[in-house]
Amino acid sequence: MKPRIERDAPDAPERLGSSAAALDHVLAMMRVQLEAIRAHGPGARLGTDPEELHKMRTAVRRLRAILRAVLARLDREWVEGLRSELEWLASVLGAVRDLDVLRHYLRTELASLERADRPAARRILGRLDAERARTREGLVVALDDSRYFTLLDRLEEAIQHPRVVAANLSLPDVASAEFKKLRKAVQALPKKPSARELHAVRIKVKRARYAAELAQAVVGRPAERFVSKARKLQDILGEHQDAVVTEERLHTLFPDGGHGHRERSVAERLMKRQRIRRQAARAAFLAQWPKLKRRGRKAWKRARQ
Repeated sequence: MKPRIERDAPDAPERLGSSAAALDHVLAMMRVQLEAIRAHGPGARLGTDPEELHKMRTAVRRLRAILRAVLARLDREWVEGLRSELEWLASVLGAVRDLDVLRHYLRTELASLERADRPAARRILGRLDAERARTREGLVVALDDSRYFTLLDRLEEAIQHPRVVAANLSLPDVASAEFKKLRKAVQALPKKPSARELHAVRIKVKRARYAAELAQAVVGRPAERFVSKARKLQDILGEHQDAVVTEERLHTLFPDGGHGHRERSVAERLMKRQRIRRQAARAAFLAQWPKLKRRGRKAWKRARQ
């Protein structure tokens, strides 16, 4: 079976013992993400398949995470300039992607409503469709802009001629450091964490996962198991964040007053479902975190031996 792009590992474990080989591996992974951006850019611009935009956005996020992971080994100002432009592109893509996710979820939810509520459901979706159309206009403008093409050129140059300032680079150490930051963030959570606190942990789970994927070719099976558990936990926290965003968006679309009773009633029921959805995701996170913590300790303890 052909490996997925995001799990591609260009180098064999025995070749990654030196810093030079580790840097080559990092640059090869960056190349994979840059090629994914180029491959999915036309589809994201066209907008007929939401997965094209999703894959492009994922590649942008991975590039930002990779550059962040090796920040101490490269020229900081140079790296931060690249990451800043990637953040701009990620925000443009994310605005549309968030609406795609919301529309898909709401279509499923609204299909289960009683017949009398369906006209109101269609009006809700109509509002979202109009908002998505406006947001997509901004996306197309961005992908046609010279800023986007300049970014692609800068990334190509970065891969071919990285500005290295420190020779030492250990991918297991990079992954171990990201896992340590994640562990501290979870330990600092209150008994009842807020949506913002859980979202911050989600970001750290993602960073720890991407760093682990970089080190996977060195560490092998323990890192692979960590990545698998991290992906599950990331999905759980993503479900929590999607519920938060859905409720906030419904509040924005239907503030108190100014709308029909039926339409408002449907929106309120959907908002109530989001609170239940958040509670379930929070409980799942608390149940799954100890498993990821054990996997992380095993993976990075063995890597340091």
